[in-house]
Amino acid sequence: MQLRDVISSRLLRLVDDGRDGHEGLDRPVHRTVTIDLPDPRRFVCPGDLVLTGLTWLRQDPQRPDAFVRILVEAGAAALGAGEAEFGHVPVALEEACTRHGLPLLAIGVDVSFTSVAEFVARRQAGARVGNLAALVDRHRRLTATGRTGGGAEALLELLLSELDLRAHVLSPTGRLVAGTRPALTEETATALAGRFLAAERAGRRPPHRTTIRTVPYSLFPVRSDPTAAAAPTDWLVAVEADSGDWPGEHIDLVERLAALVAVERADRHADRDPGRRAAGRLLGPLESASGGAAATEAAARLTATLTGTNGPGEEPRWQPVAARLDAPTGGAPVRDLLEEVLLHPRCLGPDAAHRIAVTGAGDPGEAVAFVLLARGEELTSGAVRQVAGGALPLALRDGERLSIGLGDPVRDPADLRHALAEARHARRVAAAPDAAGTGPVSSVGVCGPADMASHVMSLLPLIPAEARRAFSRRLLSPLYEYDRRHHSDLVPTLRAFLDHDGSWARCGEALHLHVNSLRYRISRIESLTGRNLTRLEDKMDFAAALRMH
Repeated sequence: MQLRDVISSRLLRLVDDGRDGHEGLDRPVHRTVTIDLPDPRRFVCPGDLVLTGLTWLRQDPQRPDAFVRILVEAGAAALGAGEAEFGHVPVALEEACTRHGLPLLAIGVDVSFTSVAEFVARRQAGARVGNLAALVDRHRRLTATGRTGGGAEALLELLLSELDLRAHVLSPTGRLVAGTRPALTEETATALAGRFLAAERAGRRPPHRTTIRTVPYSLFPVRSDPTAAAAPTDWLVAVEADSGDWPGEHIDLVERLAALVAVERADRHADRDPGRRAAGRLLGPLESASGGAAATEAAARLTATLTGTNGPGEEPRWQPVAARLDAPTGGAPVRDLLEEVLLHPRCLGPDAAHRIAVTGAGDPGEAVAFVLLARGEELTSGAVRQVAGGALPLALRDGERLSIGLGDPVRDPADLRHALAEARHARRVAAAPDAAGTGPVSSVGVCGPADMASHVMSLLPLIPAEARRAFSRRLLSPLYEYDRRHHSDLVPTLRAFLDHDGSWARCGEALHLHVNSLRYRISRIESLTGRNLTRLEDKMDFAAALRMH
């Protein structure tokens, strides 16, 4: 800004030096500095508008010439003198400014120095926003013409350099897409993604303001269409500042940055289209009983698509992943949700984008991924569960459940068919509310080969739901009926007996029953059901029936 811009605020007025009253008004003003010391040389920088209350002049009436000369030597833009001390600007100070060519401005008694400083700061911030907005527009034009604009990292560096704002681009799982240094911790990134998704799900208007460990953040959605509804697959821009007192141009600027990030995201999304199409061509033969040769050929094409090579090399290892989003009405594209989970570096490392191909599976609520594994690598249910169960559940609506199943890594396309079937079985296990590692129904469930082999009860969800209910009803209905008629507790007793591994002493202690009373109840259970709780098979049947009830 220029000195004439300061005068236009009417907070200060130019003291006429008897010559051209507009001389020197094109001088640039960088900041304000308030000084009431007789020697200001240590505090003045080029372009400063120096504000002074003139208390030093009352102490030393002979000082004006030396004071003004120091300001001129330091490169000050002008001197603003308050009239409160003398009721006017002293003539000696006016004459000194005239001799040394320093513009002199009068500050009335009803004007605070703070208001002058705030005006200059606001105008300077507005100028910086204008410069940054021009750079953003340039970036947009470069992107529109197919030329590189520097990517999301360059945009965030502009924000840091021009407005001193640190910002980060995050995926809905908390994956750091781009960011200024130092980088966010994984814990903070996941927390920010979760709070963003929760605010979007609640329908609150962005930017969403939050605080993590005393650091304020403002969260802006990254959507290709700003008018589109919020989705669990949306990225976000997290700015390390509280936008509550920002001027409108700051909000608009970050929203424009978010729109440019959306363009870059669309480009990355399009780069994965060849892999998606190749995965779709592989899925068909794998689901066909007579597609062995076709599956082998399709797997080779998928390998070439992802690696960019057709020549001989190490035999690839593939791991299939199946996913489904159960939603009462519609729901997010499960393919995009699965991609976002697998792209997190905790799952497969930072280069995962070049080794993942995700395709729809016919049903709009299902998707299948084929993961090209590096040497010695394996996608684990633990890693997927940690990523998928972090922020994403906060975006799912009531009644929605994302279930993910993993198959074993294989090399032969003939084995890939069995591995895909295993992934789908694991997904059905993950969809059950009581599957290992899952939470409430409107959440996320993950299951892999290790989970399937860990306990026979994990296989229960593979049995059709009606068959499970019929088995449980036939075995347990005599006990429930007896409890209803006699106001007894045979079913809770059975559950406690199995939970304590058939120990009479520990079960009796837990139920506050004498062992003889416990033995009587167990005998009634055996009599009503025709089973024997000393036999392992009958214990397992009872445990399964209670689990399925």
